Formats: sequence, C-alpha cells, structure tokens
Amino acid sequence: MIPNFKTAITLLLSVILYTTSIAQSLQHPVLYATAAERQQIVTKISTNSWANSMVNSMKSNVDSKITTHTTNPAAIFSTVDFFPANDANSEAYASPYTSAHGKVLSTAAYSAMLYYITEDVKYASFSADILNYYFDNLSTRTLATTTISGNYFYDPRTTYAQLAVAYDFVYNYLKTPGITVYNKATNTRVPYDHARAQTVIRNIAGNTLKESGGLDTQGQVVSNHPVLTAPGSLFSILCVEDDTERERMFTLFWDRGTKRQNSFTKTILKMFTEQALWPESVSYGFMPNVQLILNLVDRVKPQLNAGANNIKLFESASLMENLRLPNRTFVRYGDSHRTSDGTDEISRYALNFAKRRGYANIQTQAEIALKQSFPSTNGYNTSVPATGFENYVALDLFWGEPLPNTSVVAFDYKPTVIINHAGVALQRNYVTTNNTEYGLCGIIGGAHYVHAHCAGISMELYGAGDVMAANGGLPPSLAERQTLPFQGYFNKYAGNNTVIVNGTSRGTSKTGAWGNDKFLYQDPVVNIASEPKHLENPLSANFSFATQFMDDNVNNCDQQRTLSTIRTSATSGYYFDLFRSKSLATNNFHDYIYHNIGDATSLKDASNNTLVVTPTTKYQIVVNDTQQSPGWLQYESTESTTGISDAVKIRFDLTTTGKYMHMLMPAGVTREYTKALGPATYEAKNGYVSKKTQIIAVRQTGEAWNRPFVSVFEPSSNATATVQSVENITVNNVIVGAIVKSKLADRETTDYIICNENNTGNISLPQFNLTFNGRFAIVRTEVKAEKKDITLYIGEGTQLNFENYALTGDADKKGLLEVKDVDLSVSSFDKMNKIEILPNPVKGEFRIQTKLIDWKSITIYSVLGTKVYTNTTGSASVVVYPNNHNMSAGVYIVELIDNQNNRYSEKLIVK
Repeated sequence: MIPNFKTAITLLLSVILYTTSIAQSLQHPVLYATAAERQQIVTKISTNSWANSMVNSMKSNVDSKITTHTTNPAAIFSTVDFFPANDANSEAYASPYTSAHGKVLSTAAYSAMLYYITEDVKYASFSADILNYYFDNLSTRTLATTTISGNYFYDPRTTYAQLAVAYDFVYNYLKTPGITVYNKATNTRVPYDHARAQTVIRNIAGNTLKESGGLDTQGQVVSNHPVLTAPGSLFSILCVEDDTERERMFTLFWDRGTKRQNSFTKTILKMFTEQALWPESVSYGFMPNVQLILNLVDRVKPQLNAGANNIKLFESASLMENLRLPNRTFVRYGDSHRTSDGTDEISRYALNFAKRRGYANIQTQAEIALKQSFPSTNGYNTSVPATGFENYVALDLFWGEPLPNTSVVAFDYKPTVIINHAGVALQRNYVTTNNTEYGLCGIIGGAHYVHAHCAGISMELYGAGDVMAANGGLPPSLAERQTLPFQGYFNKYAGNNTVIVNGTSRGTSKTGAWGNDKFLYQDPVVNIASEPKHLENPLSANFSFATQFMDDNVNNCDQQRTLSTIRTSATSGYYFDLFRSKSLATNNFHDYIYHNIGDATSLKDASNNTLVVTPTTKYQIVVNDTQQSPGWLQYESTESTTGISDAVKIRFDLTTTGKYMHMLMPAGVTREYTKALGPATYEAKNGYVSKKTQIIAVRQTGEAWNRPFVSVFEPSSNATATVQSVENITVNNVIVGAIVKSKLADRETTDYIICNENNTGNISLPQFNLTFNGRFAIVRTEVKAEKKDITLYIGEGTQLNFENYALTGDADKKGLLEVKDVDLSVSSFDKMNKIEILPNPVKGEFRIQTKLIDWKSITIYSVLGTKVYTNTTGSASVVVYPNNHNMSAGVYIVELIDNQNNRYSEKLIVK
C-alpha cells in the first residue's frame, strides 16, 4: 500500500508540475526586458554614462527607503493607507490618491528593476513587500470594485502599470520556495501567497477591460483615452499566469475590444490618418504609447508582425519633429501644450524596433532626432521620476540603443508641412547661424477634430526667439478648461488670429462631433497650393508659400489665406499674409484679428505720425448663442481710429526682452484700426504668461475678397523695421498682391509679390514691366551701388516676365531664376517712357519731364533707399537742384506715381 501510495503521490506531483508548465508558458520578465537580455543590458549600463546615471537615479530613490524599511517596514505605506471603494469616482477625486500610490508603486518598480540588474535580493524583497501590501488590500475586491486610485481612467495610466512592471521583474523571486513578504496588518512577515496575487492581477487586468460594460463598436471614432490606458492594460494582461485566460484577454485587448478598452487593431490603429498621425491637436497627437504597444507586442508575439504591419507609425516621428519652432518648442493648433514633447519617446521605441528588425532608414531618422533632443546625454534621459502618470521613462534603460559616437547630421526641417486632419499648413525659413533668433516659422489653418478650436483659418507666428503671435492653446488645469477665458474665447474666433465675418463667426453643434455642447464644429480647411509641396525641398532659400481654403457652411462664407515666409538676409525676413474673405449672403463688414504678446502697441501712418484713437464699444456685441460668439467680449481698453485709407504701421513692443513685431498694412482700402487688450497668452515666456495680450482688430466695410487684407509682419530686435513700406498691387480694382520695400545695410530690396485667388490668374503690370500667369510669384530686385540682383520665383504658375527676363514654370508649375550684377541701365527702368531726365548724367540742376497730364508724386531715392526729394505739384516739368537736397555724387532712382498708383522709375546719375 505504501509503495503504491508513494507512486500515486509522485504521479500526482508530476501531473501538477506538467499542468503548471502548460498553464504558464510565458517566461518572466517580459515587459521591459527578458532574462536573456540581462547581460547585454548590464554591459550597456557599464559602458554608457547615461545608462549608469539612470541606474544611480533609481538607487537614489530606492536605497534610502530600503534602509528605513529595514527598521520600520510600515513607513513606506504611510501615504497610501486609503483605497477608494470603487473606480467610478471623478478624476479630481482620484488625483491625490493617484499621486500618492503612483510614487510608492514607481518605487517598487525601480527596486524590481534594480534586482534584475544587480541580482541583489534586497531590492527584490523590498519590491515584493510593497506588492504584497497591494495584494492584501485588493484581494477581497471583485473585478468590478478593483481600484487603487478610485478612477478607472487613472488607474491603468499610473498605478496598474507600475504594479505590473514591478511584479514582472520579481515574479521569479516571488515563486522561489520559502519566500516571505511583509504584512502591514500584523506587522510580520508571512509566506507569499501566489494564488492570491494572481487573483488580484486577473482582477486588475479585467478591470482595465471591463467586459461587463459591453464590447467595442469597432471602427468608431474614439478619444485618446484607450491609448493612454493601453500600456497599463496590456502590462497587467501579460502578468496573468494562466495561458488560456491570458490569451483570451490579449485577444480581447488586441482584436475584439471593449467599450472601455477599445480594440487596438480594429479601432485605435484605424483612427490614425493617412499621414500616420493621431487626429488631434499637437501635444495630444504624439501618442507614443502606440509605438510602445506595437514594439512590445512585436517582441512578445513576433508572429503577429505588429511593427511591420504598422511601419508608418514608426516613421511618423519625423513628421512630428517637423512641427518644431526654432526654439524647439512646437507650433500649436487646437487644445495643445507647446512644450509637451513625445518625439523622443517615439524615436526611442522606433530605434529599438528598427535595430531589432533591420529598418535602416527608421534607425537613421531616430538617431538624428535623439541626438538633437539630447545633445549632451547621447539621446537619453539620465534620471527617472518617482511618479506614476504615464511614467515609462525607465524603458530608455532597457530598450534604449546606444547612439553613434560620431556626429549625426542635423535634422532636415522642411519649409512646408501640411497636417491634413487639422487643416494646417506650416511655413518656415530656418538659418544655420542663431536660428532661435532669426528663424521664421508660422502656421495657418483649422478644422474640426478631437480637441479642436473653432477659429476659421487662424494663424500663429514665431519671431526673434519667441512665439509672438500665438494660437489659443490650452490652460494648465482641467478646471480652467471649463470656464472663461478658455471656453468662449481662446477656443473661439476672437481669441485667435483670423477674420470674423459680419461680427457673427461661430461654430455649431453637430451630432457626433467632439465638443458638441461647446459649439466647436467648423468645416475643414484644406490646402490648395504650396511651394514646396509637403516635406519636399524648396526651390529658393528665400521664398515659400502655402494657401489654405475654407468653404464655411456654418457661417455661409468663403475664406482663403496665403502665408509666405520671405527672407531678406541671414538676420532678417518677414511674413506675408493675404486673407480673402466674403459672405455668400450680405457683406456688412469683416474684422481682421491679430494678437501679439507685448507691453505696448503703437499705430502710426506712413509718415510716422501717431494715429488718434478713441474708446469704442463695437466689440461688445455677441451672437445669440451660449458661447458668446465670436468671443470678443473679453477685449478690454478698446480704442479705435476713424476710417482711414492710408498705410498703417503697427509696432508691438516687448520691453522685457527688447524685441518688436512690426506689422505693416498698405493704403488703398478704408479701414478702422482698433487696439485692445485680451487675456494673457497661455505658455508665453518671459513673464508674458501673466500680462494682457496686445490685440489689433481691423474692420473693413463690405467684402474682403477682391479687397483682401494684406499684412506684412517683421519680428526684430530693432525698434526700426527693415521693411520700409507695403503697397497693394491692384489690377482692375482687385488687389492681387503687394510691393514690399526693405532697406538693409548694403542694399535696397523690393519684392513684387503676386498672389492670385487661383492658378489661372493672368496679371499684366506694364508700369513694372511685369506679367505673370498663375497663382503665386515673387520678383525681387536688390540694388547695390550701381548694380542690382534680380530674382524671379514662381511658386505656382506657368509664366513670369520681368524687364528683359522670362521664367517658365516646370511640369509642377514652379520655377526660379536668379540674375546677378545687372547694370542699372536706363533701359531697365521706364519702359513706358513716362519720365525724361535732362540732362542725365548731371552735375548741376536738372529737369524731370513727363508726358502724363497729372500725377500724384515724384520721389528721388538713393540706391540705399533714402528719400532725398519729393514733389506733389503734378506739373509736367519739374526742376531740381541737387545741392539743395544733399544729393552728392552717385546713383539715384527717380520714381513717379500717377493717380492710379502706377509707378514709373528712372535711373539718375549725379556727378
């Protein structure tokens, strides 16, 4: 009997061992690293200072706590002695518990990582004691009542994820026979209960999924919530020991999905646009958790080819990198934080995947991005935070690939970036020396998407080291997002740089649209033209443009906006903004709205006389909706000019930094200029986050399509702009562009900018000897001494002619011609023979004669652009005495403007 009994027991133990091995085929650790990778990681730590620093950072968090734990094991739990009854509490309620538990559990995770690295059991024991405290408190919970923070959305992002990582690294230690753990209730050490731990793990994993809440409606539009909770959910699932249950949960997570944790493949991945972008605002759109999950699944289940099947998502980091401003913060569209940055995480996940799977191009791009983000630490963080929220920083240590020791080429930032889902076109012009100060970068656009703003075709501009003209952005706290000035101002027209039609521009409510109750829906803004195209190389180092169009059915209007970055030297340049807008019903008036950080705003005419302004209440009227649209009730100290048709120069002074934004608008259209103050700009630097924002509102009666708003913006460290004047180019009473004159130290630059409403525009400007067929072109002349350089640029068009030069657009309707050192011959000026100078050259007095019956003005400039003489008599013959006007020997330009604003120029040589 006894031998048979022994045999039976032996067989039973064999069956149990065999069943256990079948039930648990996944080997731990598995989340951040495997046992097989340990030596490689240890070598990485010993040979890379950044990795060693991360380990030291973990030790600085853990070691002192272990010392305390030795004599007072209850101390670590002093801040986490409360567990809410269920997960249905608000985020505000759960926030303090999330923070407290997150700190303790991240400490447990770091201690477990140190055990993996050092194999010192003191780290495993400390981590195990913390884990057991949570197993003790959660073991009596059901799946439905399992929670640590009290909120189902916060737990997977914080506490669950850290608990799973800690458990994964000490799993084998805990399974060692005879292991004891600390029990706080009895203040004693007790045997580790593995079955109880697994019950808690399964409940945690099940809580993240919540099958009882229903299955996923696959393919639906969802928020970012299931992306944020995905790591905590998957980490927990991969810690479930039973193979059958683990695989069932994984399939639910990966393919089927629930209403709480949507299908990763059928819903979350389907949300990404054709550009491999998550369709939200910038900082919400990074979504590095997606690349994290793809890389983890690719490691654990390589047969699924999760990475290869979604390769564009690993390539998307370079597109997000292209949204950087010269100071390395980000442009903003919609609800977004400018300083939030997920590119480094995406790049690290992409680099690990690329090296493991052999994608050389992705590897190179990731290495370039990381070198730029962390030039002094070889691409990585050197410390780890003691927090729980989205805290996957330690993955750098395990998945981080050492970067090449040799220098990596700089990232190739492209002049044009089009973000389709947001309707945004970016224009930039970067320089190699001091780009933070002299680089230009701006965006125009808008559309409806998750976390969108309703602002039409809005704009933001960077200049002189700062974001001068900022998008509305996002306040720091959740509570502030529910009230003014964010609601009803920053997320509406009047809080952005845009054009408001008839004082009533607004969004609408639309079934199924995000923010439906906030009336944020607007029709999409689309790109209709640009040069260069999206992420292509430019023709010119000085010119580029993009045009956005909005068929606005909400406000029954059409709007079209063109933004061009135009460089005049390595240290100077300007933005050209042309905004067309028209109501398809009645055109009462249009308001061009512009915001700039600063301390003061000055308005002057072309002769630098200060314009008179008086208080006005015209912006205290709103649409009858719940949002106070268009939002300009927030304007303060509003003061307005009367209607004026002269050119206006506006300057915004930033006294804190000694910077300026110069804004010039041409003559020719009667407008009222209002200056006002508005709420401080979110995330502004240098103290402007607490100062009122400077606002200019320009009201134009009637339509603004044939008479569009034309503005030139020059950011500068100088109180005097290099741009001297801006004048409309008008053909048949339609404004088709502008002449922008700039005065630099060694030359005078004149840019003739043609900006038609379509690509078939046919423009003839005989007074300038200029013709153009197409949408957008620039002719530049740069006069230096007795020579000039001429540049012909076609952004989109077929033919551009100027003086004796002709440029034909290529197959893509673009082209560039640069001619150097052209003689300032008489023939290159007045082709119409409207001006005659006798004698020429001249030593004494001379006569200017014209065939015109009358004219507006005759002006003489030096070749550097200095005005030396002006006459407005309209006489057919004018006598000029050089000595009376300090006209020393040299070359001058005589310019005549007729009553239709046509210009005729002639060269004058004084000996």
